[in-house]
Amino acid sequence: MPEHKMLTIDGIRVRAEDAARYRARAGGSAGGDGQAPPLTAAQADPRPPASDPDPGDGGGFDPAARTVLQVIAHLAEADVEETARVLDAEARGDARKGLLERREEFLAEARQRAAAAGPGGGA
Repeated sequence: MPEHKMLTIDGIRVRAEDAARYRARAGGSAGGDGQAPPLTAAQADPRPPASDPDPGDGGGFDPAARTVLQVIAHLAEADVEETARVLDAEARGDARKGLLERREEFLAEARQRAAAAGPGGGA
């Protein structure tokens, strides 16, 4: 019976003939073979994270940098002016059907929230 020479790579015992396959599966970090490690999520997608304000809008919410669900979540809490601004920006930008077809619905909900809050600001 042949004896297999075992290598230890990052604390894992690997047969010599399987070392290259292990290093490839480990993302190049194992064994120091000169390959770069896999990309992180930030390196793979260099767009700014969704929480960053849009610098061109003076720090306002930018629907182009968000998913449809993120825009809907923002509109669920926005006032009438913010809802109109975001939907106008969406119409000028990506013009996603799922948002623009519901424009009147979003504006009506914003008006209802404003009416429920009552006349603003004083006590």
